[in-house]
Amino acid sequence: MHMDFRVYQVIYFGDLVTNGERLFQYLKGLSKIPGEQGFEYCITSEIDYQSSIICGCLSEEYSPDINSVDDEKNSYVPDVAPYLNTYFALDLQEQRLLIQHREYPANNLNREQALARLATMINGGFQGIYGSEFDYVITNRDVTEEEFIEVFNQNRITSLRVKLFQQGRLLSEQAQILEDHTVNASWIEGWNSDESETYEVVLKAPGRGGVGDLRRSPIAVSLINLPVKEILELNYWSEEDGVGTMSRTDLKKLRVQGLDRRTQPITGIDRLLLDLRNRRPEIRKFVAFNL
Repeated sequence: MHMDFRVYQVIYFGDLVTNGERLFQYLKGLSKIPGEQGFEYCITSEIDYQSSIICGCLSEEYSPDINSVDDEKNSYVPDVAPYLNTYFALDLQEQRLLIQHREYPANNLNREQALARLATMINGGFQGIYGSEFDYVITNRDVTEEEFIEVFNQNRITSLRVKLFQQGRLLSEQAQILEDHTVNASWIEGWNSDESETYEVVLKAPGRGGVGDLRRSPIAVSLINLPVKEILELNYWSEEDGVGTMSRTDLKKLRVQGLDRRTQPITGIDRLLLDLRNRRPEIRKFVAFNL
């Protein structure tokens, strides 16, 4: 169970924390806003402010595909339009905006619109409180080898793609690839004698419906143990979260565990606030490289 967030860097050359309470009260006091096709949107009342982080839910009305029967005329009529929630957090200390990266089954909702609506509401507070437009840009972050290795060690791995270099492709004699000491020593000797000039290796095992696990592959374990390599991508499977992908080409999401679409907003906001407070060093790694 997890929730992914896209991270944006707020462009403001000054202090946002001092007037953070004022901005929080402004957003908390906003009423429903009419949107396209007569559907409304708002920030729900569960919004909270702790440790210079404003956290809440953008709730957007949408047209359902469900119909009900009018009791008097026995004719089908549209049911009451429901709302979809999108979690967000504005970290005033780190000057980062996080918004849930979710799917929108309704035709009148999408990610770009949700971000634009949220930014418009925040902008009203920025103009009145900070005398500035609310400007923001998408960020990227570097993924370390240690992060890939942690995912490798904790999940069933279904694919692995690794780039090799001219140097650092020899295994240490102390590397533990296989349990049997004699077989392990022979494997390392054979690996280090390879002269194939291979520069990229892709391994695959059965995914969702399979039982394969590359953690049991001596080739995969050897690649992970190389002193110099670049892990480009891995796919994994866990009973709790299902299928997942970690790639150097997808560096724009912050994953928060313990949240999903079924989590009640008041519970989800508390959990999100706690998580973000503890992960500020990680959030700082999300940087707008095009500034």
